[in-house]
Amino acid sequence: MKKLAIVFLTVLMAWPAAASPVTFKVSEDFSYDDNIYLTDGNETDSFISSTQVGAEYKANIPGSGLELTADGMVGYNAYTEDSSTNNFWNAAGNVALQNDWLNVGDRFLFTSDPANSSLTDRAERIQNIGYVSFKTSSEKKFGVGFTADDVFDRYMKSKESGLNRNRVNLGAQLYYNVSPKTNFFVEYNYSDISYEDNKANESVGNSVGLGVNGHIASKVTGTAKITYDMRDYDHSVAGISDYNDLVGYYVSLEWQPTSRNTVRLSGQRRMEETLYENNRYFADTLISLYVSQKVYDKWTASLTLSWEDMNYAHANNDGTKRSDGLYTIRPEVDYQFKDWLSAGVWYQFRNRDSNVNGADYNSNKAGVFVKALF
Repeated sequence: MKKLAIVFLTVLMAWPAAASPVTFKVSEDFSYDDNIYLTDGNETDSFISSTQVGAEYKANIPGSGLELTADGMVGYNAYTEDSSTNNFWNAAGNVALQNDWLNVGDRFLFTSDPANSSLTDRAERIQNIGYVSFKTSSEKKFGVGFTADDVFDRYMKSKESGLNRNRVNLGAQLYYNVSPKTNFFVEYNYSDISYEDNKANESVGNSVGLGVNGHIASKVTGTAKITYDMRDYDHSVAGISDYNDLVGYYVSLEWQPTSRNTVRLSGQRRMEETLYENNRYFADTLISLYVSQKVYDKWTASLTLSWEDMNYAHANNDGTKRSDGLYTIRPEVDYQFKDWLSAGVWYQFRNRDSNVNGADYNSNKAGVFVKALF
């Protein structure tokens, strides 16, 4: 058996990445979490094994300029603590057809994470997003674009069934192309949210935005925009306004000063649906910073910092307007054995600071992983 294992590992290490349009992905992450239920006091810890298997397909369609991409993943997550309750499956799938002016596709997600890190987490749900977008050529000074998507959310547990909903979004954009790689734009978006049971939260939204997209500065690419969202609710609820608005933003920027380091800044501020006490929504503000540095040829060190602020518009029954701050710090070190094989170690600290008694928590997690592409 020992000789067989040595032969197997030798072949595995020598196996080159596949040259076919299909790439297979396998990963294993083994971690320890000192607070799996994210409670304040009487914490429960557990070792966790997360196994993920997936595949990706890419191919150009001859004579059309279109690229077809499809990928899928399924995973199993095993806990040493109360495995019958905490073990869960997850899966995701995507398919897209795109070129320089058209992008149409569908994204599917199944998740069943039993530990709620915040009220924005969507535990035990199915989500499906079908989308299409169109944009005229960037070679001319002015261009137009259209977007449409349908977002379907269905929750597995009865306690969350009030969030079963369907959201339709329609948008139009007007672009001013400074260059083929950079543009300024204004946009308008319309949304309609319908619920299966929670009719009080059904609403119609209108949003306007102003932003810049593409090569924004030297070695900086991405999108940055500011938005103004307005939402009208279809049904009146005593003591709660039927109209809400919010000044928001969306940022997704990447800076690569050299080929060995990367800085990514992302964030958004938006209205998020909720069932929390007297609230139909809360203002969700999120900022995340990712920095990576390649050390020598094989090692990469990275650090992720994130902050999320959740403010609820209406007071609880005790008169308190809930406000939560969620902070995350995650350093990681990766080693690239081959182009197709890597491994690493990571640590994550997470803290929620809330003005609601019992909602605070600290969480420490650490793990090791290995990833392979075939």
